Amino acid sequence: MAVQQRTSGVLARIQSLLNGIISPETRERYWNKIGTFAQEQPLLLTFGLAQLIFSFLPLALFASFVLGTLLLSVISAILFSLFWTGVALLLLVPTLFVTVSLGFIFWVWAISSFLVAKWTYDMMPVSVRGTTEVGLPNGKKFVVDKGEGKGDFKGEMRDGA
Repeated sequence: MAVQQRTSGVLARIQSLLNGIISPETRERYWNKIGTFAQEQPLLLTFGLAQLIFSFLPLALFASFVLGTLLLSVISAILFSLFWTGVALLLLVPTLFVTVSLGFIFWVWAISSFLVAKWTYDMMPVSVRGTTEVGLPNGKKFVVDKGEGKGDFKGEMRDGA
């Protein structure tokens, strides 16, 4: 009894799925057309049915072969791509380490150069106008000639005498 209930439940489920794809009215219309064709052309219908029965297995096997080949090629392509992406990452990570290190070194050099230049500029007597001499510890003099415009100055090193 349980097998019969289960079978009727499966058939009802198949029927509802089939109703979602093809409406019952359309199915009935085609069933009536096939019945009419079978009564009018029985030899042609049996020939078509025999061809369908004997050709179904090779067609199904060919379709499964094509789907299997496509699935295999897709999986192979994905694995191939993942492999070469991993190889590329093995080259990219050390390269990025080197370039980030070089970028950091350049940034430290630029900031330290700016700070040294700013400190040097702050130490120079740039608030005066005209010519100013600054005595250096080695006995030489540094002469700065500052003009009126911004950045308009000349500097030269002279002997202390």
